[in-house]
Amino acid sequence: MGNITFKMFFLLTALLGYNFAMAQTGAPHTLRGESQVASVSLNWKSPAEAKTMQWHNDTPYNGVSGVSLNGEIPVLYIANRFDKNDLKEYKGSVIDAISFCNYSAVLEVSLLLYENDKVVREQKVNLENLKLKEMQTIKLDEPYTVRDDVELTVAAKFVHGTNLTFVGIMDRVPGVTGKGDLYSYDGKNWKNVVKGNFLVSAHIDIPAAGEPDGYNVYRGDTKVNTALLTEKATLLKDEPKGTYDYCVSAVYGDKEEKSFPLSLTNTSVEDARPIAVDVRTVVNGLNATLNWKSPILADKTLTWSNGEKGKAMGGTSGTVRKIWAVNAFSSDELASYADHKITAINVMLNSAVTEMRLVILENSKIVYSQQVPAEEIAALEVHKWAKIALTTPYVIDPSAELSYGYYVVHAADLFPGLLDSGPAISGACFISTSTAKPDFDTTVPSWTNIEAAANANWMLSADVEAQSEIKTPVVKDYTVYRDGVEVKSGITGLTYTEELAPGTYTYTVVANYVDGLSSKASASATAMVELPAEYVRPTFTETDFDKGKLSLKWDVYTDLPMELKHYGEPKYKWGMTNDGKDVDLYVGAQFTKEELALYADYEITGVNLYLTDDVKELKVVLCSANKKILASKTATSIKTGEMFSVAFDEPVAVPVGSSIYVGYFALFADGKEPIAADAGPRVTGGDMLSLDGTTWVAYSRIDAEFNSNFVVGAQVRLKGSQKAATTTLRKTAPVNNQMVPLESMSGRSFSDLKSATAFGVNGVVATRATDNKPTIKNFRVYCNGSLATETENPEYTATLNYGKYEYAVSAVYTNGWESALSDTYTVEYKQPNLAPAPYGLSGTLENKNLTLTWQSPEAANEMNYQDKTSGSKAIGLTRSSGVYGYFVIAYDADDLVDQVGKYITHIKYSLSDVYLQTSAIAVFYDRNLVYEQEVDVKTLVAGENVVRLDKPVVIPAGHEVCVGYYVSHINGVKPNMTDEGPAVDGKGNLITTDGTTWRTLKSMNKDLDYNWRISAVLQDADKQAVTRAEEPATTYNLYIDGTLLKEGIQATNYTVENAADGSYTVTAVVGGVETAASNAVIVGVPTGIDKVEDGSAKAYYDSQLQKVVLPEVGTAYIYSVSGTLIKQVMNVEFVDMSDLPAGVYVVRGVLASGEQMIKVLK
Repeated sequence: MGNITFKMFFLLTALLGYNFAMAQTGAPHTLRGESQVASVSLNWKSPAEAKTMQWHNDTPYNGVSGVSLNGEIPVLYIANRFDKNDLKEYKGSVIDAISFCNYSAVLEVSLLLYENDKVVREQKVNLENLKLKEMQTIKLDEPYTVRDDVELTVAAKFVHGTNLTFVGIMDRVPGVTGKGDLYSYDGKNWKNVVKGNFLVSAHIDIPAAGEPDGYNVYRGDTKVNTALLTEKATLLKDEPKGTYDYCVSAVYGDKEEKSFPLSLTNTSVEDARPIAVDVRTVVNGLNATLNWKSPILADKTLTWSNGEKGKAMGGTSGTVRKIWAVNAFSSDELASYADHKITAINVMLNSAVTEMRLVILENSKIVYSQQVPAEEIAALEVHKWAKIALTTPYVIDPSAELSYGYYVVHAADLFPGLLDSGPAISGACFISTSTAKPDFDTTVPSWTNIEAAANANWMLSADVEAQSEIKTPVVKDYTVYRDGVEVKSGITGLTYTEELAPGTYTYTVVANYVDGLSSKASASATAMVELPAEYVRPTFTETDFDKGKLSLKWDVYTDLPMELKHYGEPKYKWGMTNDGKDVDLYVGAQFTKEELALYADYEITGVNLYLTDDVKELKVVLCSANKKILASKTATSIKTGEMFSVAFDEPVAVPVGSSIYVGYFALFADGKEPIAADAGPRVTGGDMLSLDGTTWVAYSRIDAEFNSNFVVGAQVRLKGSQKAATTTLRKTAPVNNQMVPLESMSGRSFSDLKSATAFGVNGVVATRATDNKPTIKNFRVYCNGSLATETENPEYTATLNYGKYEYAVSAVYTNGWESALSDTYTVEYKQPNLAPAPYGLSGTLENKNLTLTWQSPEAANEMNYQDKTSGSKAIGLTRSSGVYGYFVIAYDADDLVDQVGKYITHIKYSLSDVYLQTSAIAVFYDRNLVYEQEVDVKTLVAGENVVRLDKPVVIPAGHEVCVGYYVSHINGVKPNMTDEGPAVDGKGNLITTDGTTWRTLKSMNKDLDYNWRISAVLQDADKQAVTRAEEPATTYNLYIDGTLLKEGIQATNYTVENAADGSYTVTAVVGGVETAASNAVIVGVPTGIDKVEDGSAKAYYDSQLQKVVLPEVGTAYIYSVSGTLIKQVMNVEFVDMSDLPAGVYVVRGVLASGEQMIKVLK
């Protein structure tokens, strides 16, 4: 790219909502541009347009969604960021509004402004009356004045259901990395999406201005246009060398208003130097190698092709088969072709065509086309070069991107576009199958790089002539940059290698010339360096979970490689001769009982090997010392030139007290060399051969000069592991996309092997020296993807609330490198599926006597539309590949006014068939999925199923609430049950298969006028003193702070004399089965604990999340107001209280900085 100060693309559309009574004069704004080889392109916005700060082009194209952290509702932040230099134009301006793309109906939106990393504005958006799939502009309650001494971030925060995917919306232009493409899940740790810029922008409050008569462009104080410009973009040619301030003025009669200046540095045509091309990286272990090709220097032929014929491509769809084939060159690649012209295009085709046009494009726009006459097309010969002269030679513009090639129409099943033999030059050749417009030159084809599909280049070139005497520049050397920082200069070759720590790195190359000038940076290449195999991940050795108590222990077997092997990197290829007949033999390695002693708890899962050439048959084997085949497997997929693995059908325990042979059987042609060996030295046991897989001989006993090891080993893992341990399988480092050839090693006659094995000679095994192993500093424990704690001890304990948890551990080594995560240990801690609780518990406290009353569970509120007295219908959907979907009932916010604050504790759904694959219960707010709980299909019955929510869901104010269930099943099953109607259409009969597109059952078929048999059971919010009476249930139990106070109560009321402070709940015992607990009645008689000063505590209670937030990680103790310890949670920053009944609690946090206490009224 050129020298671009502020790379921004705008759809020039004024934001709505800013109308003014009188138009005034104003300056153009948002001036953007770049300089490219003596040419300067500029674009700007009119004074009449809204002035905004943004990196996007206002056009929605793609989207991302938030993630659920620790089971909470997903949150996503998107942002555009502006550094101090970006803000100079806006210093002193006032941001009075923020715009964002309101694409999906989310739960909440907040708008934020950050100075550096500190939030200085945050405003929640009223979502009523906002339009979907459009940019929305929200006035700030408190405008913000822009400073240029901070970094400013403009952000939007979305809270949404797990069913939504298009939430944070981006455009489709390349992301302005680190500025326009920022997203986060917590508003603190930002990531880059790269592929686009997010649609969020700040609106600048400026006086209204009218459209000007036109525009003038200035370079410094010099006006460069002769006539008044009416467009809001211009291209200046032949600009002088140097750095200049450009500005644009709006002309109103005899008055001009100038824009903020834009500084650009221009390079003259004479000083422009071509860049290095085809920059690529190869990673081998910790070594990253950068390879590139020399710059394109002016020549009579301009091409990417190597001239050797390869495969071909053609159009494959449409009634008219056609392709466009072009070679593409950036202006930086063509820097030495200034003052040159293309006189002819040379084409080699693979098959006949019926129509042909030559095309030349500048910056993806057709600037020249020439139809080839029919007689010339008929004369074209396949696989031979055809030179087609241009009617008008094309003068190369050194400031433009150039593409040239052809457009052809051809018959079906033909492939006229001939390719060379490869490999492809990166980003060089493109294909399109777009249909040409009647006005051919207005066609804008959609291009695809052919590299991924063909790894080759077009057999296509251009004849070029210089228009004046040209002095070709000479390359002196190269400078390599990593992540924008110079790492090596004075490189005279075309490659550079360095050792790196694990991570992702971006390289560029600058070509330096003997005249002292240098090129711009090349196109970038990325190297991903992975952690070496010796940085072993932890393995869980003990996992225990019981009644909320979790205990994990692990170890790191740093001294045990995850592969039994004697070999190093492949170096040689080896084979045997057999008088013209195929060779069939076993190649392997032996491991002694001493070497296997440390692997007593391991099992062998397969064999790793490397073949250098094709074989006719391949089978892997594992053999014991007593000549017993322990496992074997015939390979169905055979690879050459790289390490690959063949797994046994079942793992085999490593034998204790015995040696083993690991190897493979290969059948190959006489004289071939498919066996790979390393560079040595030979390790005893590393060069074993056999004729039958049971009797083995060391090849060095046959050929005394053999000093290598065969590349074959066993893959191992801990017994009971879910997957094989990680093994580093390296490919031989490629050069220019071709494998480095291995050296041939002379083999012996097959008869020599037969003679040796007749004696049953076995080699003596020696133990290989142990390499220095890295040292572990500590461990990191992750829960649900978030860091839970760091510890030096290989163990972790925690007290868990109900929910689903996934734990994994990594090892952090003394050099700061972190290993891969261990296998995941999953905990699903579910509440017992108890029946609905007694309803409406209330109490009256008089003279310390507490009188409690309640109702039977049958009296509980239910949300449902079904007619429980009618008969039932069985309904099933059909799909081509299985059926799945959510089946729900909906209540508008107005329907729920009297239920706000109550909790959904159970969901009931009736099924006519339980032949299901999966099922779950679900709750939606405003069609956002906020709660989903899997249901074990083995527990479901035909008829009504009652499922208790692990975490009750509150009825919120101002939101629609949908409740229901999810099922998946095969075609033909009709599990969903309805009443006999009539339907409460749009409420009692909703369906969605993708979570976003909603239909009613009746809309699918007007005769299906029914309601789903779905109910949601509600429980009152906890209360202080409301009395209600009802008929008694069977018997009832009374609890205080979870401790049984009285059981077997017959009536639906009870008086507690001298009632202690605490939280009182009631359960029902129906048919001998105890139900869930009712809502709580709280008695808050003052105690000494009330003296805790909430205001001075740094910890606080978040009533919405039902969590106590500690200022740092520590241990938390939760007490009832009567002083009873209820819960202890270690190594936490958040204390979940959602599983506790309503009441008064005291939370004591033991922190590194001291102790804190906070009183919580829940």
